[in-house]
Parts: sequence; structure tokens; C-alpha cells
Amino acid sequence: MPTRFPIILAHGIFPFSRLYWPLAGRDNEAGDRSHYFRKIRTTLLRHGYTAFHTRVSWGAGVDRRAHDLRNGILRITDGFRRWPRVHIIAHSMGGLDARRMLYTYRMERCVASLTTIGTPHRGTSYADWGIRRLGFLIPLCRVFGLRIEGVRDLTRARCRRFNEEAAEYESQNGVRYRTVAGVQTGERIFLPMRFAHRIILEEEGENDGLVPLVSAIWREEFHLRTLDADHLNEIGWWNLGEKRAGVSRREFESRIRRFYLDLAEGLED
Repeated sequence: MPTRFPIILAHGIFPFSRLYWPLAGRDNEAGDRSHYFRKIRTTLLRHGYTAFHTRVSWGAGVDRRAHDLRNGILRITDGFRRWPRVHIIAHSMGGLDARRMLYTYRMERCVASLTTIGTPHRGTSYADWGIRRLGFLIPLCRVFGLRIEGVRDLTRARCRRFNEEAAEYESQNGVRYRTVAGVQTGERIFLPMRFAHRIILEEEGENDGLVPLVSAIWREEFHLRTLDADHLNEIGWWNLGEKRAGVSRREFESRIRRFYLDLAEGLED
């Protein structure tokens, strides 16, 4: 039986669908073929779940994004008058946004569970690599109205500090945490992510092209499943890596949608 509470889908740091999605208000309309979470919301709706996309600042730091996420959830729930609690399913940095939101605004009574998919809870060596070599671009991009400072919050040092700061709160707040990781070999990784995959593989081992396995798992007691998926596959996008492995689009889409339904079926009110 579907959960009574709505499922909130929280996106990662750079939601690429915004680059070609011209109308700002279309996140929760019927069509989601080209959405960041490709056909995930419609799949959940068809099976009786209530689900919503949220929208936070593109590329911003985690504090700003946590604030945006909170405001988005307040709008969806009408200040929690429509529903007293929500479940959050978050991809990539969206999981860090949700954790920071919970910690900063003490929203444990309003969030029944947080499921993260491919979230760098312990940071990623690729962010470290990027800050060391390209960190000077962050203030330069801001001049042109492009915010990318959120990359700093994906470094291992920043994530380590937050994990230490929030450890006691997260152990006692009553929120059910679940984590999902993705792993794929280099030849199956989406081509633009292969460079990052190699960097992470050398420093931290198996990964999904952007996030190390150990970082996505976070804590063993929370770990639910490891997917045969790269970072893009995790949100419903088939690519040529799957084709080379002999996995058809139909087969892939059926599998990934079943995965999200399994996540939803495992939620508890």
C-alpha cells in the first residue's frame, strides 16, 4: 500500500534539464521524459504514490540549497498542513542538501525518511581535484552570474567536517536514513564522466563516474543497495555505455523504474 506521505525528489548540483527546459514552472507537470529524474515521478504517480520534484539553486553552496529545499517542501505541503511529513529521495548533492536542511532547521518531525542515491556523503576526490586546479574559476564565474561554489561543499574536507558536526543529531533524530550507491567499469561510464571516473578510481576505488562507492554508502547500517549504474543511470537516463554492454533502452528503463518503485514500497509511515 502506498505511503500516506508524499515523496520529494531532490536533484543534484547541476540539474542539466534546466539548460533546455524553457518554462520554469514545469517541474511537476505530467511530462517528465526530459526531466533530471527521467520518468521517475510519473512512474510513482501511476502506482498510487504522491510525488513532487523540488528545485534548488543551480550550483550554489549547500547552505543556500538547504534553504531552498526547505522552502520548496513548505510550498508543496502548505507549511505541513496538507501533509504532516514527507519522504525524501535525493540524488547526488541533493542528499547533502537534505541532510543540511534537517540539521540546520531541525526538521526531523517533518521528514519521515531520507533515501540518498549516489550522494557523496564523504565527499569526492574529483571535487578535490577540481578545486586544486580550477578553484580560481569560482569567483570569476560569479561575475558572469554563474554560481558553482557548491563544488567546495563536495570536497572530502568539507564533508568530513559536516559529518562530525551532525553525527550526534543524526544518530538521535528518528529520521530513517537509507543509502544507495552506484558502480560501473570505465568502459560503461557515460563518456563525459570517464575522466572523473579514472581520478576517483586511483584515489578511492570503485565509483559511479562522480561519486566513490565508499562515499555513497556513508554508513554501513544505512546501506540498502549497490546498483550496476553510473551517475546518470541512477536517475533514469540510458546511454551508450548501456548499449555497449548489451542492455537495451527498454530493459534499462524497466529496471530503473522498478528500482524506484522498490524504494517507494520500502517506505514506512
